Amino acid sequence: MDVLIEDATFVTMASPERSRSMLVRDGRIAAVGSAEAVRAQAGPGARVARLDGATVIPGLIDAHCHVSDIGYLAAAADCGQPSAPDIPAIQARLREAAGRAPEGSWVTGSGYVEYKLRERRHPTRADLDAAVPDRPAVLYHTSLHACVLNTAALREAGFADDQPDPPGGAFGRDEQGRLDGVVYEGPMFALFERNLREDLARMGAAQRAKVAETAGRHLAALGLTAACDADLRRDTFAAFAEADVQGLLSQRIYGLVVHDQVDWLLASGLQGRHSGRLATEAVKIWADGGMSSRTAAIHGTYPVPPYGSGILYFGRDELTAMVREFDARGFQVCVHAQGDRAIETVLDAYAATLAPAVTPGNPRRHRIEHGGAMYPALAARAADLGVLVASQPGFLSALGDGFAAAFPGQRDQLYSFASWQRAGITVAGSSDAPVITADPLVGIRDAMLRRTGEGRVLGPGERLSARAALALYTRHAAFAMHRETEIGSLEPGKLADFAVLDRNPLDVDPERITDIRVLATAVDGKPVYQSGAILPED
Repeated sequence: MDVLIEDATFVTMASPERSRSMLVRDGRIAAVGSAEAVRAQAGPGARVARLDGATVIPGLIDAHCHVSDIGYLAAAADCGQPSAPDIPAIQARLREAAGRAPEGSWVTGSGYVEYKLRERRHPTRADLDAAVPDRPAVLYHTSLHACVLNTAALREAGFADDQPDPPGGAFGRDEQGRLDGVVYEGPMFALFERNLREDLARMGAAQRAKVAETAGRHLAALGLTAACDADLRRDTFAAFAEADVQGLLSQRIYGLVVHDQVDWLLASGLQGRHSGRLATEAVKIWADGGMSSRTAAIHGTYPVPPYGSGILYFGRDELTAMVREFDARGFQVCVHAQGDRAIETVLDAYAATLAPAVTPGNPRRHRIEHGGAMYPALAARAADLGVLVASQPGFLSALGDGFAAAFPGQRDQLYSFASWQRAGITVAGSSDAPVITADPLVGIRDAMLRRTGEGRVLGPGERLSARAALALYTRHAAFAMHRETEIGSLEPGKLADFAVLDRNPLDVDPERITDIRVLATAVDGKPVYQSGAILPED
C-alpha cells in the first residue's frame, strides 16, 4: 500500500530541496515534491501521514561505530564523566555492578577519561581492589584503547609484575615497577575480545540477538538508519545474523571485519551482502593506537602521560602486503590511523596498492578511519589517491581538551574537515560509539562549532555549514559504504530510510541543534522508532 507523507519540510540532500510531500511504495521512495504533484502519483486508498510541520531528512548514517559493543556495554557500569566525576564515584558504580553481575562473569565498567577525573589520573588496581576485591573487574577507558584491571583480573588474564611490555602494547607500572593495573592497546584488545566472546557464548541465540537489538533500538532513537560496525568478528556477526533472521535489526549494518577474521569469513562463504540489512564487504585494520589514550603513532613525542611516540602496529611493508591481499580478495579496506606517523604509513600502503599500473584510482573506496592528525601534506596525498576518511566531529566536544593538551602545536590542524574537503577528500561522519555518544546531532553541531567541553575552539577555519555537516552523515557516509545509489538522500527509487525531526537542522542555531527531537525513524518506509503514532506501523 502507498503511504503519503504530507505537511512536512523535506530536506532531501538532493533536488528538489525542501519539498512538502513524499510518497513511499514497497519500501522505496516513489515521489518527492509539492503536495499536489506527489498526491497525483499516489494509488487509490493510500494511507496518509500528516506531520504537522515536522522536518523529514534522509536516514542518518554512522560510518564508523561499534554497534555490537554498544549493545554489549549497555549492561556495564557507566563510569564516564561527568556522571562519575572522580574515582570514589567509579568505585561506587563498580560495587553496584558487582551485585548484579552474573555468576562467573567479570564486573565491567566503561567510559572513563583520566584527564576528566577530579584526580587527573587513571584509576589503579588498588582502586579497583577496594571496590571489587573478590572477583575479576575491568574498567574500560572511553577510547577502548586502554583499561584498568583489579588484582583478580590481572591474575586471570595472566599478567604478571615481572613480564615485559608485549609487542603492540604496554602496561602501566608503579614506582616499584609493578603492574598498576592499566593496560594499553594490544593486550587490552585481546582481553576485550575474550570477555566479549565468553559472555556471548554464555548466551543463547535469543540473548545474542537481543544484544544487537538493544544497540539498534538505541541508534534508531537517534535517527540512525545505517551504521558501519568497525569491529566485526565471528561472535558478533552471529549476533547480527540471528537478529536479522528474527527481523530485529533496526539499521542496515555494514560490517568492517577485523583483519584476522577474514580467513574464517571467506571459508564460511560469508563475504558480501546477506540481506538488505546485513553485509560484510570491508576489512578493518588497526595501524596505531588512540588519540585520547595518547597512544596514536606520531612523529615526535607526547608532552603528556604516558609520553612516548605512540604504538604503530605494522611496519610499511607488512601493512602494504595486508592491504594488497585484501584488495585482491575484493574487500574495501578501512585502516584505523590517528597519528601522523601512522597515517603516513597507511598512505604509503595505499599508494603501493593503488599505483596506476596496479589499480587505477581507488575503486574499492579504501578508507582511513579517524585521521585525527592528518595534516595538510598528508591530506593532499590522501586526496591524490582518492582515499576516503571516516571521522568523528563529536570527538571535539567530548575529547577535544585532551587533544589540545596532547597536540599543543597542532591542535588547530586536528580533524580538519573543511580543509580535507577542499583538498578533494570525501569525509564521512561517524561517532566511534561507544567511545562517545552515538548521537549524530552532536557530531553535526561539533562540525559547525568545533568547541571543546571547556570552551576552546579548535581550528576555527575548519567549521562547516549546517548543510555540509548534515552531508557528512547522509550522502558522504552512504558513499563511504558503497550505498549512495540506495540511501543518503530522499530521491525517487531510493530506499525509504528517513528520520522525522521536530525542527529543521538547517535552520536551527548551531547551539541548539542537540535540542532537536527525533520523532520517528523509518527503514524501508516502516518505523523502527517513533515517539508517537506518527507513521503507519504497517
